[in-house]
Amino acid sequence: TDLALQVTKRHELLDKIIDLSAIEELRVISEDAHSIRIGAGACLSDVMVKVQTQFPALYDMLSVFGSQQIRNLATLGGNLGTASPIGDTLPVLMAYNARVVLESIGKKREVLMDDFMTGYRQTARKPDELITGIIIPKMTNGAIVKSYKVSKRKDLDISTVSAGFRLELTGGNRIESIKLAYGGMAEQTKRATRTEQFFSGKNWIRETVEEAMLQLGKEFTPISDARSGAEFRTVAARNLLLKFWSETAKNHV
Repeated sequence: TDLALQVTKRHELLDKIIDLSAIEELRVISEDAHSIRIGAGACLSDVMVKVQTQFPALYDMLSVFGSQQIRNLATLGGNLGTASPIGDTLPVLMAYNARVVLESIGKKREVLMDDFMTGYRQTARKPDELITGIIIPKMTNGAIVKSYKVSKRKDLDISTVSAGFRLELTGGNRIESIKLAYGGMAEQTKRATRTEQFFSGKNWIRETVEEAMLQLGKEFTPISDARSGAEFRTVAARNLLLKFWSETAKNHV
């Protein structure tokens, strides 16, 4: 679906297109006790059915991904392959510690979602490799994962800022680990690593989060474009972190 924009927006002539949509092996969604494996060619409508219960943050993001017609054609493999800095699924897949399966003739390897994007619309995929699947580990340690999307419209719109957050707390209210992945804040989907380090060992309370919001503002240098200004993106990124706290702290006070 993304490729079609080269025709409708850039008025390019694509004289040769390789369509992989009829390869059944790429459409298989399977699971075992530890993870779910989503074929890179599985349409997002089918993915939503499989992830709704076990991976609700991914389901929430997919529910505002384009329209029903788009979700019936678009695939996770396609969304990852374009490596767009505003790709909706990338931050939440990072929050779920997903892995991308890359295959060439006679060779298969897995790359952590954190390491898959290497630059603006660049990935770790080699020229002779295809994305064949995405593996998402099942949640077993009480981690909390949330996804957020800020756009001009709720539906049928490109992200201005998107986020995927993961939080693990100790028996009290102390932060054991946290992951903050953002889209729309840099040339690629990125984690706010310095802000994550700031949270280490601290309590999950509003005062800590408000301090972290100041740190977060220094972490990225977003651009201004047709969708939004850089200042709005920074404010939105901070506020999403506060929203994450407000939605999770009530269970840990």
